[in-house]
Amino acid sequence: MSVPVIFLSALLSFDAERPAPNEYRAGVESIQTREIRAWLEFLASPELEGRDTGSRGYDTASRYVASQLQGFGVEPGGVGGSFYHAFTMVKRERLTKEAFVLLTAADTEAERIPLDRSVGVQAQGTIHWKGPWVCVGHGEGAAADARDDFRGLLKDDSVAFVVPRKGEEDQATRGVRAAGGRRVVVVSDRHVRRRTGLRFGYKAQYRIDEEPRDPDGVEIVYISTEVADRILARWSTSVEKIRAGTSWKSRAVDGVHIEVKIEMRRTEDRTQNVVGRISGSDPALAEEVVVLGAHLDHVGRRDDKIYYGADDDGSGCVAMLAAARAYCLNGHRPRRSVVMIFFGAEERGLHGSRAWVDRPTVPLENVVAMFNLDMVGRDEQHAERKNRDGKIVRAAEAAADNVNTLHVVGSKRHSLELDPWIHRVNESIGFEFEYDEEGVWRRSDHFNFAAKGIPVAFFFAGFHPDYHQPTDTPEKINWDKLTKVARLVFSITYEIADRPRRLRVNRL
Repeated sequence: MSVPVIFLSALLSFDAERPAPNEYRAGVESIQTREIRAWLEFLASPELEGRDTGSRGYDTASRYVASQLQGFGVEPGGVGGSFYHAFTMVKRERLTKEAFVLLTAADTEAERIPLDRSVGVQAQGTIHWKGPWVCVGHGEGAAADARDDFRGLLKDDSVAFVVPRKGEEDQATRGVRAAGGRRVVVVSDRHVRRRTGLRFGYKAQYRIDEEPRDPDGVEIVYISTEVADRILARWSTSVEKIRAGTSWKSRAVDGVHIEVKIEMRRTEDRTQNVVGRISGSDPALAEEVVVLGAHLDHVGRRDDKIYYGADDDGSGCVAMLAAARAYCLNGHRPRRSVVMIFFGAEERGLHGSRAWVDRPTVPLENVVAMFNLDMVGRDEQHAERKNRDGKIVRAAEAAADNVNTLHVVGSKRHSLELDPWIHRVNESIGFEFEYDEEGVWRRSDHFNFAAKGIPVAFFFAGFHPDYHQPTDTPEKINWDKLTKVARLVFSITYEIADRPRRLRVNRL
């Protein structure tokens, strides 16, 4: 049966002005810009030096957030009755400035080729190879169901030299593995760029634990075309000639002794997430929890410049602090508990959230939903973007057009009930929701919860020119928007935590 138009219009008008329910209205009204601004001006201050995970600034931020939670009356939600959930990150750093290839022949002067930023490594420890090199062409060998014409050339200490066809770098080691080879040098500019961290500017790759060893025990060194051509010049050939099939295919590299050395340094950084808990009021449901999260870290210093991270993600953290304070001032508690997690190492690869879901402080089966806040304090702004053919793939957006917009990511994926409930709560807040940023689905901490089948919603205000720049500073924050975000997440976490029944999860 359809709803009469006049009645529907009146209903929508009433709902748009609906105040927060009595059960949590006091909490909503306690969320004010003044406190939010004070917290953020500290978290994004020069003294915290960009809050890089494992740094003094990050540790100070962790202690500050924990002390604020304690002052509000939030219970510790970490390990051993503390506010902290510690984890260890392994940093495996290539000492590329000392890395080299040394060519030695009886009749010519030795040539030392520095590798520096022209090398990538897939291995557990230091590479120091002195064994003979064998050129295996494109590396196909037996893996391509063709004649295995280099199996007999590989010995236990041989280094297989592969020049893959363009676009086939990811399959370059298959033939060598099939032939029993364990040391491989692959010519791949793409892998060199990726593994030396040029895209992100980081000097090392962090992992929660040691990287799993290759089950076949294969160690791989990726070198650039430029370095490979310098090596091949000794035999008057080149990468281009090998790719074209006009030069070497499969042969032992004789006449020159080749030594490769790339040192690896392994260090450990012990750091932590900060976890607080608001216990639920219903003894039968209090063990079930709604998680609210944001990442406390940013990217620190680079080239003596501080990257303050006011929006990314100081904004999400202070919205969480406001929600935590609101719970403690509200007077009523929802039936279920609310766990608030300030994640570390998000910028290093979502490590803090992964550490928590791997070693949760509450059983994962008790997590009803997870809400994530990342970059919720600015108005989206970006220029027009075109592809190589000149076609517009993203229209320009002005900040003035996004003062009241907020992206909601992933809210329809795991539970059909979650997104409508967010809209219901938003009736008293008034955001204009957008659903066009699913491309960031894997780029923030909610993803590790979603991977466990937990319903999630990621609130994100959009990118702007100060993203990952030293200019991401507090004076550019839209304080009214940030205050509304804090009220929204307090309201939605309260309502989902207070539902008599858990959210139904989609069955795939």
